Amino acid sequence: MGKRLSDYFSPDDVKRDGRFTELGHADSAAPATLAYCDSVHYLAMANANANVSCILVAPELAARVSAEKGLVVQAEPRNAFYRLHERLDPLPSKGETMIHPSALVSPKASIGRGVVISERVIVRDDVVVGDGSFIDAGAILGAEGLLYLREDGDNRRIRHRGAVSIGRNATILANAVVVRAIHPGQPTVIGDNAIVGIASTVGHEVSLGRNCVISGNCVIARRAQVGEEVWIGTSVTVREYVRIGARASIKAGSVVIDDVAEDAEVSGNFAVSHRRRLLQYLRDKK
Repeated sequence: MGKRLSDYFSPDDVKRDGRFTELGHADSAAPATLAYCDSVHYLAMANANANVSCILVAPELAARVSAEKGLVVQAEPRNAFYRLHERLDPLPSKGETMIHPSALVSPKASIGRGVVISERVIVRDDVVVGDGSFIDAGAILGAEGLLYLREDGDNRRIRHRGAVSIGRNATILANAVVVRAIHPGQPTVIGDNAIVGIASTVGHEVSLGRNCVISGNCVIARRAQVGEEVWIGTSVTVREYVRIGARASIKAGSVVIDDVAEDAEVSGNFAVSHRRRLLQYLRDKK
C-alpha cells in the first residue's frame, strides 16, 4: 500500500494526502514516486508523469499541482525532501566511527567520532579528521605534492613535512586528494561542513572555509584561500595564492588567476565577472 504523506509531514503542510512508495525525480520510472519540484519546468514534468503520485513544492507552485497528485507544501521543498530521504534510510550505526578493512590509516593520524572511512582510502601521518566527517572510496589524505628543486640539470623532489586538518562533518568524495603542508604548524585545512568533490585536488596549505563546496575534477592550487560558503563548479582551476571571498560563486570550467571578492560571481578562462561574461556572450550571438 505504500506510505502516506500524513505519516511524514505535518497536517499544515499536507494539502492533499496521498501514498508513495519511492522518492525520486519528476521523470521517475518507479511507480508511486514522491518528487519535489522547484520550478515550473519540473512541475509540468511531474504532473504529466503517471509514476509520480505525490509532489512536494513551495507555496508559489502549489496551485499548479495536478489535482490527481498528493500535495505537500513547504517553504524549502528540497530540504524537506532530502530530510525525508535520510529519515527513510538512516545509517545503521550513526555516531560510530567506521573504517573499511581495505582503508590504510596511519597510527599517527587522528580520527574523530562518527567518522566514516570507505574502501581503499589512505590516511597518512599527521592527518586530523574531525567528528562526523565522511571520506569516500579511494580518497588520499596527506598526499605528497608537487614541490622540487632543479639541481645539476635534474629534478629533485622536496618532501612535505606538514599536516592536514579536516573539520567536523566534512565530506571528501571518491578519489579526491588532499596534499599535506610543506612545513609543520601550517596545515592544509578543510573547514567544517565543507565538501570536496570527486577526483578533486586540494594543494598544500590551501584553506577551505566552512560550508564551501568544491565540485568534481577541480584543482585548488597551493596556498589558495577559499572563504566560507564559496561554491566552486565542476572542473575549475584556482591558481596558487589566490583568495576567494566568502559566498563567491565560481562557474564550471573557470580558470581563476586573480582574487575574487566576497559574493562575486565569476566565470571563464580567465575568470571575470559572470554578468560581464554573459553580456559579452549575448552580444557575440547577435
